[in-house]
Amino acid sequence: MGRWNLVLIAVALILSLPHINAELSDYPHDDDGWLTRLAGPERLALGDEFGCHGMPDVSILDDQKSVDACISYVNGLISASRWGNNTLTFGLPTDSSQHSNSEELANSLTASGIHAVDNTDFADNFSNLFSFEVNAGSLEKNVASIESIETASQENGIVIMSWIAEMDDLNVRRDRDVVTWVEDQPFWFTTPGEIISSQTPADISSYNNSSSIVTVQQPPVQSGFWATPGNSLISTSGIDGNSLSVLSVKYSNGTELHQLNSTNRDLQEGWRFDNGSLHLSLLPNTVALIEYDSNHSISSVLSTKDTFNGMIPFIVYGHHVVDLFEWSSGFKDSPIRFTWLIEPRPVTQMDWILPIVAGLVGILTVIQMRRLIRTDDPTLELHRNLFESE
Repeated sequence: MGRWNLVLIAVALILSLPHINAELSDYPHDDDGWLTRLAGPERLALGDEFGCHGMPDVSILDDQKSVDACISYVNGLISASRWGNNTLTFGLPTDSSQHSNSEELANSLTASGIHAVDNTDFADNFSNLFSFEVNAGSLEKNVASIESIETASQENGIVIMSWIAEMDDLNVRRDRDVVTWVEDQPFWFTTPGEIISSQTPADISSYNNSSSIVTVQQPPVQSGFWATPGNSLISTSGIDGNSLSVLSVKYSNGTELHQLNSTNRDLQEGWRFDNGSLHLSLLPNTVALIEYDSNHSISSVLSTKDTFNGMIPFIVYGHHVVDLFEWSSGFKDSPIRFTWLIEPRPVTQMDWILPIVAGLVGILTVIQMRRLIRTDDPTLELHRNLFESE
């Protein structure tokens, strides 16, 4: 093959590179390296949750397959939680419930293992989804409001906020005063996946009037959820109707269960007796023995759903997280736990003018070189020299 043909092939390959890259995936994207380095492992160990917010430049309402693509992206880089690997939470567009493809989207979410969304109207239409919609605004400076947080806490029994670190390529500041105030409140800093996985209460296995011991058993993990402790509120009455105080809680093997206090705000196994009731958090498939004051006989025992440590849940979504380090760097030492709704970075677009110019330059170079070679014939020069020498 001639050298000029090789040059022409090289130029053609340069021009075709953008087309070749575009065919590599149905959903072109760039990975966020922070999910696997430093920021990701650190936030995971703290108790954050990693969910999805869709693929770049794609609407999940128009392309439901992108739901699974986003989940595959996240699962391929980091676990969803310290409690489980599978993604449970997905962020939805605000108009999801009114869209003509809402049922198709719900089917896709369910098939992909999603159980929690941030859209109440959408979840109300599909009973197999839990809704955790923002009800207390955002943490951005000049937007965050202590009054909104207090209102959500009092009226809804849960506080749900959002956070975004960049808008239109501009960095956004958190409201330091509001964040500091939140960090001092007796909230359970949690995530949607934690709440829905920990809401199965313990079963009362046995008790009798002549004993001060109540045996409870925490059910196994529900299919598709995480292996979190289950939160129970245990209410016990004596023969005379009075509540009974708890002396200790032990696992069936005799191991003491950790006694919590009001400063424990992250989900863990343990117990706390407060206002006549027992807040109990047990790991799945375990049996615990609750010892009450032996001076009173037990008349009744009731186990109901509870929040961890009897606290009001506090959730913060990180919206459209394309750079985990940028989104999380301002909260490195904060007790607040985040639900990062991950969205892969868009592929950096190649400027088409550059390869076109390069191609034209290459072609013109080839043409000019061939022209010079044709005009610079050494035999003609030799004959000219011989003629002049005579």
